[in-house]
Amino acid sequence: MARSLELKEEQVTKAIIKWLISNGWEILCYDFPQSGTGRCFHPNDSNSKTDGIWIPDIVAHKGSNLIFFENKDRFVYNDFEKVERLKNTTCYSMAIKEITQGYNYDSIHYGIGFPQSPGNISKATSHLDMIDFLVTAIDKDNASVEYDPNRIFN
Repeated sequence: MARSLELKEEQVTKAIIKWLISNGWEILCYDFPQSGTGRCFHPNDSNSKTDGIWIPDIVAHKGSNLIFFENKDRFVYNDFEKVERLKNTTCYSMAIKEITQGYNYDSIHYGIGFPQSPGNISKATSHLDMIDFLVTAIDKDNASVEYDPNRIFN
């Protein structure tokens, strides 16, 4: 496994998007840091414009699967906690239903993306039970599945 160059979060997101598209996934929305391009998911029954907003880095659909990515430029434990909370709640179900109107899916999966490096992967290893998948950006154009127990990407 080659160590990735220093990739910024935006480059990680772009590499994963390219990889997803080349593997038949349809990108429903994506976000780059501080770009304002992302889709805001509001909690169910919230009237606030900002409280509880979640902006996933990538939302994609293929077959019966809907996936949500949280991406960073390195391993960040807080993202693993965030993904675990998202997996165990339905508080964004109305926002998810809205963005997926017209799409059929049987399962929703939440995962992490970051640059491929032995250090990042090693730090993530003991926290994999918190997420559904881990995809790493090899470089600006390529990504690799590191963890996928539900075989979402096969």
